[in-house]
Amino acid sequence: MMAAESPATVNHPADQHLETLALDSSSAASAAASTDPLLHPPPSPSPPSARAAAANGDPFVEENGEDESPPILPTPDSPVVSREPSPLSYQITVTDPKKHDEAATGAAGVIPGSGSYFSYLVTTRTADGSEFRVRRRFRDVVTLADRLAATHRGLFVPARPDKSIVEGQVMQRHEFVNQRCVAVQRYLCRIAAHPTVARSDDFRTFLTDPSGIPTSEGESPRFNPSITAASPTAVTTPTTPTKGGRDFFGMFKDLKQTVANGLMAVRPPPVEEETDAKFLFHKAKLEQLEQQLAATSQQAEAFAKAHEDFRTTTAHLGMTFVKLAKFEKDQSTCSSHRTRAININNFANAVVKVSRSQTKLDAEIVKHLDTIHKYLETMTSVHNAFTDRSNALLHIQSLSSDLFALHNRVAKLESVSSRGIDQERTRYQKVEELKETIRTSEDAKSHARKEYELIKENNMNEIKRFNKEIRQDLVEMMKGFVTSQVEQSDNIASIWAKLAEDTKGYAERRS
Repeated sequence: MMAAESPATVNHPADQHLETLALDSSSAASAAASTDPLLHPPPSPSPPSARAAAANGDPFVEENGEDESPPILPTPDSPVVSREPSPLSYQITVTDPKKHDEAATGAAGVIPGSGSYFSYLVTTRTADGSEFRVRRRFRDVVTLADRLAATHRGLFVPARPDKSIVEGQVMQRHEFVNQRCVAVQRYLCRIAAHPTVARSDDFRTFLTDPSGIPTSEGESPRFNPSITAASPTAVTTPTTPTKGGRDFFGMFKDLKQTVANGLMAVRPPPVEEETDAKFLFHKAKLEQLEQQLAATSQQAEAFAKAHEDFRTTTAHLGMTFVKLAKFEKDQSTCSSHRTRAININNFANAVVKVSRSQTKLDAEIVKHLDTIHKYLETMTSVHNAFTDRSNALLHIQSLSSDLFALHNRVAKLESVSSRGIDQERTRYQKVEELKETIRTSEDAKSHARKEYELIKENNMNEIKRFNKEIRQDLVEMMKGFVTSQVEQSDNIASIWAKLAEDTKGYAERRS
């Protein structure tokens, strides 16, 4: 789709704004490799530094090819690079799902629940104390996602929750509705945290206007190459589109160009290529990061599951000793039996307290390690942003191919001698028509070039922001994880210390 060749002698100086977190790549081999064809183009050799990183198994190296030293974790006295603040402070909650019936058409009523839908109450509180309450259905969320994808091409726009393919069959289930509430709320909060997408008029309309966003026809315009540029930070659709829905003719042309790109014998000379070596270098690093996050996510889930199993076992142990203490008390025939029952009960109570402390620790573990899952989800947005760039370049390639063919046709017509005035007039008209088509295609190519340059700028700005935020968030995650472990460990130690003090007399009598 896009050629990724770069000169072998190019060295890439480290960019102080493109910080990356050095991670251990020993577990990357066990992670599932990304299957996104845009992040893994078959004939796309990486820049020298990226190839060296892949060969050494280390995704994060300096752009001059030298290994990057591990980052110095900030101390309480050292400054931490702060993330770019969101332009608006939104507190968004999604609650109160309500079922609505709608008229079923055709065979829609065959599956139970297919003639109904749920709406959700979206409550938005702003920093100035304002509050907005609107009802939205999941179709509105899909429309919002499509609009944001169309107007912010090249940015890491948060990916919306998936629509269940068996939604009609599970719509009656309470768990499904609750899960969708949580997923939609998480999605809207992630949009609100984005410094650029949160400024979108569509997003503000979704949160505040009771009428909502008008439903657009057709599918997501993310893959529509006819989308144009309108501002330095966003790309918008043309104000007067020629036809609604997706441009299928343009899609077929781009598909044809994709095939032509793979056939060197029929590729025309003027072919646009991806030559931004710095972008390709950081793209390769993000590919490696995705594998690292996938492996770390699996280990985090295994750790949380093991800790939950340990807590459950501790709770069962405590309840078992409670039953044992009750048995000893009921069957006691002398003071020594009653004393033993009291000590067993004290031990049982301590174990139960430890289990409760572990429950709090489990919640803290899940909260902190969720940062890994958040950034793993963000990689979908990264893929989409790079897809925008690839599609924009493919559209330029298609226009270049068309122009090449048109110029050839004009050259052939001009080189042919006509027989008679009528044939000369016809040939002249065809040449003029082709020249007019060439001017229109050149204008379209110029417009597509501007759009492509804007997407490139958005890509690099997002990479800078992403690298800064992930560094800070992972450091905060590790600090919070360690702090919670220490606090709960101290609490558990105090419980055992008190138990040891209470049973010291009994131990002395035994000795």
